[in-house]
Order: sequence, then C-alpha cells, then structure tokens
Amino acid sequence: MNSNHTDLRDGVRSDLTVEFVTQRTLESCGETVQRLVVTTDDGEEHELVVTPARSPIGGLETGNRYDFHDIVGCAPVDKAASAPARCPDCGDRLREGTTVDAIGDAVTEAATTLELSDVFGVVGEETTVTPVRDDDTNVDDWQPRPQNNQTQAVTAPDYVCDACGRHVSQHELRSHEDATADNAQIMADHAPAASADMASPETVGLAAGGAKDVTNFRENAESGYTPQPEAISDEGLFYDYYFETGAPTETDALFAPRYAAAVSEHPISGETERYLSVGLDSTLSVAEFERPRLDLVAVLDVSGSMNSEFDGYYYDEHGRKREAENDATTKLAAATQSLCALTEQLCDDDRLGVVLYNNRAHVAKPLRDVGSTDMDAIRRHIGEVSAGGGTNLEDGFEAAWDMLADGEPREDLERRVVFMTDMMPNMGATDESELTDLFADAADRGIHTTFIGMGLDANAELADALSGIRGANHYFVHSATEFEQRLGEEFAYMVTPLVYDLGLELETDECEIAAVHGSPSADDATGELMHVTTLFPSAKDDGEARGGVVLLRLDGGVGPVNVDLIASWTERDGSEHSQRVTVALPDGTESFDHDGVRKAVALARYARELRSWARNVHERAASTNGVDDWLPTDQRGEHERESVPLGVPDEYTARFEQLRAYLDAEMQAVGDDDMEQELALLDMLLEHGANRNPDTNQESER
Repeated sequence: MNSNHTDLRDGVRSDLTVEFVTQRTLESCGETVQRLVVTTDDGEEHELVVTPARSPIGGLETGNRYDFHDIVGCAPVDKAASAPARCPDCGDRLREGTTVDAIGDAVTEAATTLELSDVFGVVGEETTVTPVRDDDTNVDDWQPRPQNNQTQAVTAPDYVCDACGRHVSQHELRSHEDATADNAQIMADHAPAASADMASPETVGLAAGGAKDVTNFRENAESGYTPQPEAISDEGLFYDYYFETGAPTETDALFAPRYAAAVSEHPISGETERYLSVGLDSTLSVAEFERPRLDLVAVLDVSGSMNSEFDGYYYDEHGRKREAENDATTKLAAATQSLCALTEQLCDDDRLGVVLYNNRAHVAKPLRDVGSTDMDAIRRHIGEVSAGGGTNLEDGFEAAWDMLADGEPREDLERRVVFMTDMMPNMGATDESELTDLFADAADRGIHTTFIGMGLDANAELADALSGIRGANHYFVHSATEFEQRLGEEFAYMVTPLVYDLGLELETDECEIAAVHGSPSADDATGELMHVTTLFPSAKDDGEARGGVVLLRLDGGVGPVNVDLIASWTERDGSEHSQRVTVALPDGTESFDHDGVRKAVALARYARELRSWARNVHERAASTNGVDDWLPTDQRGEHERESVPLGVPDEYTARFEQLRAYLDAEMQAVGDDDMEQELALLDMLLEHGANRNPDTNQESER
C-alpha cells in the first residue's frame, strides 16, 4: 500500500490511507450509492462515492483509519458545457465525456446531486478496504495484495448524451451518415479525417502476424552456425523496417489498404519481375487506440533443453545433450527474466495465469486479476523454477486453454497464451499438422497465441508454421534486456490483433500470383488469391508503417496491364468489409510507384537468396555426414535440431557479391541506412566464403 498518495487525479487509480469521518446513503438512477467523507494523514479532506455494485460498505467507524486500494479519481461533471455535436440516436446535444461517465450513470448522477466541485474518489468492485491496525498481534495478514503500485488510467468516453444516456465515440460520429455540419466541425478540430490524413504519423500502422524479427537468423550466422531457412521469413525481415504505404483512399473502415506496382530486373538472374504491394495502414488514430483487457496465460517450458546454453545447441554432435555450465547463460534464465518483464506490462484489471510444462503441465498460478495478486511474489516464484524432463507442448497448451475456455470472443477482451519455449516438443503431439490443428481450434474459439523463441537452437520451422494461425505471432529473444525494452515499446500492439482473414483476389487473365512475401500464410496463395490471417497494429515513423507491406510477385502479362483487385477482410469488432480497385501495372524494366514497394522488393529478394543458401547448406550437411547407426536411448525427435557449421559454397559467394552490390544501390535509392545491417551480414558471409573451398554446386531458389 502506498500511503504517500494524498491527492486524487482524474482518471488515475490511487491508494489512500485515511481516517473515516462520516457516510451518507442515497438513491441514484434507481440504485443505492454511498458518499463517504474521509481525511488523509496530512488533514486533507476527500469525498468518495461508492458504486451500487460495492454499496453498502459496512463496519466503518468514525475516527478509525483504513487503507483504500484502487480508488478511481474523477473530476466533476459539467453538464452545461455541451459539445458542438448531436447524438446519432436522439439528436440532442452531446457533451464531452468524463472519467465518471465510464464508471456508470448512478455515480455520475450522484456526483451531480451532491454538487461535488473537486476531484473525488470512486470506490468500485475492485477497491479493497482494509483496517489499519497499530497492534498487529494475532492478525493474519496473509492475503493477495498488489505490491507493484502501478496505476492504470480509466478512459472517459469521447462524448455523452445526457438525454438518452448514449456514449458516442469519435469514430461513430465520423461514420454516421447523417452527421451535421456541427459534427463535421468537431471532427476537424479533434481527429484526423479518414480521407485526407490516413498517412499521418498520428494513425496506427498495420503489419502481418507471424514472425516479428529475424533475430534467430542473424545470431546463428554471427555465432558461426548456418541458420534454419525459416528463420528469415519475409514478414520478420519487413518488421525491421518502415514502409511508405502510398496515397490514402477514402474509407470508413479501420483497415485502409493501399496498392502500388513495380517492375524490376532481378540483379542475379536478369529476369524482369512484376510486383504488386499491399500497403497496410489504418484510419485508427494513436489517441483512439487502446488495447483490450487481457486474460493472459504464460506457458513456460521447463524441459531439460531449457537448461542448455542460450547461445549454443542442446542437441549436438549426433544427439548428445549439452547443458550450460553457468545458470546465468541458460535459455531458462532468459525465459524467466523475459516472463517477469512481460508481467510488468499488465494492468490491474488484466488477469494472469502461469503454466509450467515438461513431461506434464502444471498450473503454477491460476487465472486471477493482477490487482489482487502479489505480483512481486509471483515474479520471485518464476525466478525460482528449475528445468528437467521431456517437452510436452500439447499438454502445456491444453492446460492454458482450460483456463481460458470460458466465455466467447469479445472486442474488449483478448484471451492470449504466451509460450516461452525453444519449440522442441518430443512428447504428446509432436507432428506439425497435429499441433497446427490444436492451436487453430483454439484460435477459432478466440484464444490466440504468441510464441517467444528462446536460444539459437529454437525451432524456427515449427514457430513459422504455428505463427501463421489466426491471431498468432512470434518473437525470438536475443537477450532478456532487449526483450524488456521491446515490450515497453510495443506490448499493446503485440497482444491486439485488429484485422483477420485479409483476402486479395486478382480478376485478370493477364497475370497470376507467383509468390507472396510478407505473410506467414504465403503458402495459402493460389494463382488468383492471396490470404493473410491476421494484421496487428504497428508503430509509425514519419508516416511510414513498421512492417506495413505484403508483396505479391506476379507471373505473366506483357506491356502495361490493368488488374482488378477485390480485397475482403474482417475487423476486430466482427464487421466485414470489401473493396474493389483497379491497379495499373507498368511496362518497362525498372519502375516503382514509390519507395515503399521498392524497398520491399529489395528485401524480399535478399531474404529469398539467404533462404536458398541456408537450405542448400543444410541439405549438404544431411547428405554428406555418412551413416551413424548408433541409436542412443534418447534419440532426437523431429523438432530437436543439431547445429550446422557456417558454410558458404562457391556459387553463393558469387551470388552474394552481386546481391550486395544490388542491395547497396537500393539502400541509396530509398534512403534507408538501416539496410546497412544486411550489407554487414553479407560481408561476413563473403569473408567466410573466401576462407574455404566448398564442393557443392546446387541451384539456388528462384
């Protein structure tokens, strides 16, 4: 309990240690509320209003001291201050909403009846009231109490109609067909217009679900290992960059796709390629964005492989297990530190559960609201767990599913499972299709999953497959410190899918989709149809959206071609949308509608070449090791990876030299110095290739 709070601030939850003075009960909107008068230790008097759900509070005695935890500060309502807009329902004048409006009509009306003129406190269902005892003899004070003292803002509605009680958002006013001239004026004053300012930095960008980085790929190469090909997915690489998305189009939907075309000669093959980009942007302002309340279950892998070094391989040299010599370097240490950092992002009304799993799952912490949980104690317990045994990922997930199973999908609640694991299941369901079906079934019921990959040997292939499911995404942890920083920057975006089932159909006989870059469900594309399961919010920089592009490579068509596109999608609130546009594909050998599509083309070619190289080296390693017919009792499962030493065959040295020159030129053309990290990786591979004499000559991926 923080007894230093002696003031109440509008919209902020606070704790007060007070002396009780008096109380009054009154009827408001047909319900019972109470007014309490209390004084703090410094003699300041406060008035508290007790909500109908919490009334009556009994047993308070004048002169006794009490701890009130989780009081919401509310400014008084000025009903005379109307806003220049009218209610879409009854046509009466609206007024600007206040914090107390979000609490409920009975408290709002009571505050007006009591003529409260200063900020007052609201005692609700979540508020705990505890006597302050000077003598704690024989007092059992073991109870769930929050220790982190974080405050959580209470969001006021944009506008309120006192005549009919309607709460009205800016978005509703913007999309209301009969909006008056007054409404148009207030929207011009308070929010960006959808048709004119959607590319503004004040709107939220969008990015495809799936991988949110290529950390595992980079770290493996820098550590002297050939990465798994799936560790450099297009959407993971795109999320390292910001993209111009194109000119805005008028829409009332949250999702505002933009389209751009490109024609370019491949720097290595010399073939002319056509591209169509889908710019991922929204009409949702940063000010309007608010993550939903969370029911979050963290599932921590405590199997034996989590005891291995973070920067090594657990299964190596023909299946022999290699554990870390120093506990501080283990994957488990990084996982527990990362999980503790994640819990710091939760608000009091979020609910948290924790599952530990190895051979079997164990519910270490049942689902409970954070505000009534001793979070410091929970973090201590997380830091004390140990690892050992097998890896039953299926059992761990089903334990989490059981905790989240009650209830239906809701716009204002996100039910999410966060896995901290190296993705190497060897017990229960291990087949990729079985696991995919398991997670997809949960997603169909509104339970989504985030995978946090731990260690250099984390299975990128399985993570890539599972994160293509509706509502899913995955991250690789480089260090707990970096992950904590990332959580602070984008946690709300990580857990808030906004758009589902984006489909794009081409209506033309001139060309077809050859490949999709930037979506974990790229394999679902056919000749005419693209499908992206989920779009998450993303940050913007100078109007450009982080990861804000999906790129289509097209086959066919000679000369300029007009392509008719039909886009369809479902937004988080369940509304369905569709859009039909015509895009002109240019003729020629080098043409880009804007720098965003040009950057996406360059990065997609780079990622495709590196996947081809990694696949080539892994296939060579598998085919040249000879036969080891010694079968250890703990023979590796299909998801348990051995390392493959870094290797750069001769033909890839030549290709990488061409790729580097091309990427350098494109970096200069689009003006993005962040692409220097890709040049540095190619330089390292070229230097390594110059020091060895490979004997393979396998054709690369095209």
